Amino acid sequence: MVCYPINNTCMVKISRAACGPFMLFLILMIAGCANNVVNPTLADAAMAAQKPKQQIVMVNKSRAAKGQYVANQKTLRRMPGQSQAEYDKKRLWYNQQWLAKQQAEERQRLLRLKYLRRYEKKLLQAQAQKRQQRQQAAASSTSPNKYQQRQAQIEARQQQSNWQQDGRWQQQIQPKRASRVSPERLRRNLAHQLSAAAIARTYQKVRYDGRYIPIAYPMGDVPANIGVCTDTLIRSYRRLGIDLQRLVHEDIARNFYAYPNLPKWGLSSPDPNIDHRRVHNLKVFFSRNGQRLPITNNPADYRPGDIVTWHLGGDQEHIGLVVNRRSPADPRRYMIVHNIAHGDRMEDVLFKLPITGHYRYLPDRSRWLASR
Repeated sequence: MVCYPINNTCMVKISRAACGPFMLFLILMIAGCANNVVNPTLADAAMAAQKPKQQIVMVNKSRAAKGQYVANQKTLRRMPGQSQAEYDKKRLWYNQQWLAKQQAEERQRLLRLKYLRRYEKKLLQAQAQKRQQRQQAAASSTSPNKYQQRQAQIEARQQQSNWQQDGRWQQQIQPKRASRVSPERLRRNLAHQLSAAAIARTYQKVRYDGRYIPIAYPMGDVPANIGVCTDTLIRSYRRLGIDLQRLVHEDIARNFYAYPNLPKWGLSSPDPNIDHRRVHNLKVFFSRNGQRLPITNNPADYRPGDIVTWHLGGDQEHIGLVVNRRSPADPRRYMIVHNIAHGDRMEDVLFKLPITGHYRYLPDRSRWLASR
């Protein structure tokens, strides 16, 4: 830029290189002058436009007073990659936990597999040992195997059953063994067996019914759901293999007039359908073939297996069996199994009614006519 004085006026010659900065300076000067003479209304509008910024600053200052601004500033100052680092850290931790769980499950599986293999090994050893023992037993002629022993037991049992069915077992009694057991002990065992058979009758549901019914002979019986007092006694003896139907009929056939024949019966010959089911006939049979014991008021005289008859009035009599169960009221007295209009029951009725007979019938094996 070169300055020339012309007519007391400074002429300025500006080079082309300095033209740009000079024009910028000139524009700024003009703008400054314009600001000095700006309209007051425009100045107020500019100040009003700046007020929201001042309010925002005041709000920010109030939040800083409450302690929230500092927290916001810390969040803003966080590094750009900090969230990603925390995510990677958590992912690594979860991955380690998953790997540890997988390793623990693998160790448990291997441990179970180890125990399973050990158990299979012991099982195979035991099977091999048993197989070897069976082979040795089969090879030895003096020691039969379990199969042969089982077959021998089955054959012996079948043979014994056949003997009991056709009566041949009576011929197989060893005299030496029979001589060891006294007759009194045999009768006592039979009395307890008879008592148990009578008690078993109390578990059967029987309706009292004494009508005349034709039955088979021998081992005949009325339907199992009906019966009277004599049927309780007959079925108890039959459980031991003693058929009172056949025994009573044979004795009546040999001695018909030794037995009572009431007018209401109107019999002219023995009747195997009903003779053994009458108390009067059983009393005569037990007196002729068993023991007739004295009638007392002492409960010690009545033992399990004994037979007792009572008077019901008129020509009606009742019969029952003494069993090996003590009375709750008096431990010296035994209970009675009988059927008096309510089915087979076990009750304490020994001295409840007038006693008309006391018998004991425990025959030996030669009198047993049927198998159990």
